[in-house]
This record gives sequence, structure tokens and C-alpha cells, in this order.
Amino acid sequence: MRHLISLSFFGILIFFSKCSGQTQQAAEAKKLAGEIAEKTNTPGEPSSETLYMKATIDGKPWKATRLIRDESVSSNNYRVTGTGNETTIGFYVYLPHLKVGDVTEFREDHAADFITNDEHSFYGARTGKFVITKLDDQGFEGTFYFTATTSSVSKKFEVTAGSLRFPWAKRK
Repeated sequence: MRHLISLSFFGILIFFSKCSGQTQQAAEAKKLAGEIAEKTNTPGEPSSETLYMKATIDGKPWKATRLIRDESVSSNNYRVTGTGNETTIGFYVYLPHLKVGDVTEFREDHAADFITNDEHSFYGARTGKFVITKLDDQGFEGTFYFTATTSSVSKKFEVTAGSLRFPWAKRK
């Protein structure tokens, strides 16, 4: 629905701009429509100095450009997801009694997700860890690493030196 509204708004602005022959207004309308589309089409919120997810993937630095906050306040598991440069990393953090030093081990029944734009696209991380390093009123921080694989091919991704700062779920 948001796509339709954004496209309709963009179409109307372009139509009126072309009718009046004012190219400057058309350029401004196109820029505004692009900003609206960016805000409504891309899930999550932009990463920043205070909220982020970053790692090294096969020796190359990676940083999420968008963080997707878990909106479920009723679950004991909080989903952290970061996406950027055609790669998405996500996993669950168990919230009850969360404290600095807690370790989450990735395993068969609790894998991290690693999603790419290649032909296999979805990989699971069944080895590795996530460690809570800081808690405060705004959110939590931690470090992580894992090896992501898929059963269909022998390809794997080594994710090392991962760190994140995520906000708590929004209260409804």
C-alpha cells in the first residue's frame, strides 16, 4: 500500500510539473518522491554511531546500513537484524534475565541467519557465539562470530569481529 501511495504521489507531482513546464519543480518533485520511497520502502531504521551492526565477512569489512528492530514486546526472544551491501545478518537474543557476559551459542536449533543475493541466498550459522557486553536503558551491545553454510553447496562464509548496538523493542 505504501508503494502505491508513493508511486501515485510521484506520478501526480511529475504530471503537474510537466504540464506547467517548470523543470526545476519536476526535479524537486522527483527528489521528494525518492525520499518518500526510501523512507517507506526500506524496512528498519538507518544505522548510526549509536545504533549499528558490523562485522568482517571473509576478511572484508561489512556494516549494516539499516537495522530492523524486533517489534514483538511479548516474546522472550528478541530478533536482531542488520542489512547492508546485499547481505543480511540476523539472530535471536534471549531476553529474560539478560546480563553482561551472557553467551548465546549458535547451533542446529538456534542458528544465525546469513542472507546474500547469490544463487543460494540463505545460509545458516550453527557454530559461533554472541556475547552481551553492555546493557543500558536505550539498548544492548554485544560481539558475535559464526560460520554460515548451506547444505546444498559447500560454500561458506566466515563472519568474525562482529559487534552491534541494538535498541530495545518499541513499547506499544
